[in-house]
Amino acid sequence: MASTTVMPRRRAPRGLVGGVNSPVRAFRHVGAEPLLLETAKGVIVTDRNGRRLTDFIMGWGAIILGHNPAPVVRALRERTRRGVLLGLTHQGEFELASRIIRAVPSVQQVRFTVSGSEACLIAARLARAHTKREKILLFDGCYHGHGDSLIVGHSAGLPRALESQVATVPFNHLERLEDVLRREGEHIAAILVEPVPANMGVVLPAEGFLRQLRELTRRYGIVLIFDEVVTGFRLGRAGAQGYFGVTPDLTTFGKIIGGGLPIGAVGGPERLMSLLAPEGPVYHGGTFAGHPLSMAAGCAVLDLLEAEPPYAALQRRLARLQKGLEQAAARAGVPLRVSAIGSMATAFFSSRARFAEWANALRRAGILVPPSPFEAMFLSSAHRDSDIDRLISATAQSLRTMAGQP
Repeated sequence: MASTTVMPRRRAPRGLVGGVNSPVRAFRHVGAEPLLLETAKGVIVTDRNGRRLTDFIMGWGAIILGHNPAPVVRALRERTRRGVLLGLTHQGEFELASRIIRAVPSVQQVRFTVSGSEACLIAARLARAHTKREKILLFDGCYHGHGDSLIVGHSAGLPRALESQVATVPFNHLERLEDVLRREGEHIAAILVEPVPANMGVVLPAEGFLRQLRELTRRYGIVLIFDEVVTGFRLGRAGAQGYFGVTPDLTTFGKIIGGGLPIGAVGGPERLMSLLAPEGPVYHGGTFAGHPLSMAAGCAVLDLLEAEPPYAALQRRLARLQKGLEQAAARAGVPLRVSAIGSMATAFFSSRARFAEWANALRRAGILVPPSPFEAMFLSSAHRDSDIDRLISATAQSLRTMAGQP
C-alpha cells in the first residue's frame, strides 16, 4: 500500500504550531498526520514523494476553475512584471470591483480586505455604525472567521463582555429567531448568516427561511449581512442571493474572487458603504488591501466565469456524485446522507469514526477529501465525470469494508 508524505509531529512544532497554520490542516479529526503538498495543477495535487491525489478540497472552496488555470497564471506573471506591491491605489482594484458590481445586483460599492474574516468584521462594524446598535445575531454552526465578536463561545482568550454583544439561534429555526427578535430586536444591529452554511458541513436553508430573514430584518430595522465568502461566485455569478432570490443589505466575499490568492471584500449599497473611511466615520485600512496580485488573479477568474459559465456542468456533476455516494452506501448498508448544492457537498456519516475511516481510505486510494466531517467537498470546472466515478468507486470499496463485506 502506497504511503502519503506526512510531516513528523516531533519536528513540526519547531517551526509551526502543531505543524500547520490552520487547525483543520492538522488532520486530527481523522486521526492522521498533516499532509505535505508540493504542487497543484487542474484537479491533481502532488506530495513531496511525487504521489498524485485527485483533489476535492479545492483550496477550501477558493478554486473553481481547477488549480493554476493558464489565464490566471498569465495574469499573475504580467502583474508581477509590473510590480508586486504598489502601496497606493491602482487600476486593478477598480477593475475587480466593477466585475463584482456587474455580477451582484445588491452591490454598488466594494471595499477589499485581506481575508473573509476581516470582511465580516468590517460588515458588522458598518451595521453597528448605521443602526447605532451594538448586538450582532449569529446562527449556531455558521462560521464568519475568527474575529473576537464573531467567534464568541468557540475560542479561549475572549473578553467575557463580548457575550452580551452577541445573540445566537439555531440555523433554520424561525420560531427561535422570532422569539429573540421580539425580546431584543431593537438592540440588534445585524443578522449575519451564511446563506448556505459550509463549516458544519453543507446545510441547506429551509424553504422560505432566507426570505423570512429578509422580511424580519426589514421589520426590525436590522442590517442583513450575507456571508458569501464560500457561496459567492460558486452558486452562480450572483452567489446565493441570486440563487435564492433574496437581497441582503451587505455581502462579504472571499475565496473565489481572489483566484487562489488571499482576499476578502465587503459590498453593498452606497448608503451603507459610504460610512467607511475616508468618506465616513467607520475606520478600515490595510497595507495589503487591494493587493495587485489578488486583483489580477480575481479579474482573470471572474472574466472566465462570465465568458464560459461552468455552473450547469458543475451542478450536473454534483448530482452524479451525490447519487453515486448514496447508492454505494445503500448497497453496503452503511448510513450516509450527502447534502449538496451547486458545486459543494458534505457526506454525513453516523459517526466521526466512520467519516475518518472513509476519508483515510480515500486518501490511500489517491483521492483527497476534507479531513474533517464539518467541511465541504468542492468541485471545479476541471473535474470530469471520470474523477467523480473514481470517488464513487473508492467510496463503495471503503463502505463495503466498513460493513464487513468482501
